Amino acid sequence: MTFKEVIFGTSVFTFAQQFGHRSRLYELDFKKQPENVEKLLNYAYDEGNLDTLMLRNSDDLIAGVDLSIKSGHAWSCIGFTSEDNFNSDMELFSKYEMSTVILDGFFVDECIKKGEIDRVVDYLKRLSGEYGYVAGIETRMPFHHLDKIYNSDIFKYIDVIMLPINFYGYMMDCNFLNKENRKLMDELLSLYDEKKVIANRTLAAGVLSPAEAYQFMKDVKYVDAVCVGMSKEAEIDETMKTIYDVMS
Repeated sequence: MTFKEVIFGTSVFTFAQQFGHRSRLYELDFKKQPENVEKLLNYAYDEGNLDTLMLRNSDDLIAGVDLSIKSGHAWSCIGFTSEDNFNSDMELFSKYEMSTVILDGFFVDECIKKGEIDRVVDYLKRLSGEYGYVAGIETRMPFHHLDKIYNSDIFKYIDVIMLPINFYGYMMDCNFLNKENRKLMDELLSLYDEKKVIANRTLAAGVLSPAEAYQFMKDVKYVDAVCVGMSKEAEIDETMKTIYDVMS
């Protein structure tokens, strides 16, 4: 088992499309209801022993985070930004305890496909040089792009990389992480041994139970942290108990 850190994912508060019909349920629970966001964040902090979250520029999420911080919860944030929102995100992130900022995978992967590596590098240089953040990227296509990133200038300017990892290959560029794909994934991630590797979509948007997801994840090499979104207190209880059992 490799990962030692758990990051509270916040896609449920932004009603991300990957959750299918549940996106509408999350919208009913959290849209324009920052007190509900705050309640869940506080529970994750107090009962789940989580103190790091993925911060995105979303009104409902930001309002809930602000309420949680005002109530005494000292969240450490990892920023998630895109080219379209970069300047406004930098202004927002300056208000929080923020050490790391990650460039969105849609942007990164599109640039790699087009051979526009310099576009990514320019933003990474700004993150680390102009703003003083630890710079990172997301890729949603690890099998196609991890080696390309490693052999490009992008690799020189990142300290963190985030990518989806789950047994079903959900939102990945493979069908399943079978034995052959697992071996290839380990080989690719070994190139990033000196970088911080964050695995997201570990629950495959709720298709996998926490027990299934993290019994699988414990044997994936070179992963330093997992990012997991949870929408109810019971989910936090079950997921965090499973993760801490696996990590122990």
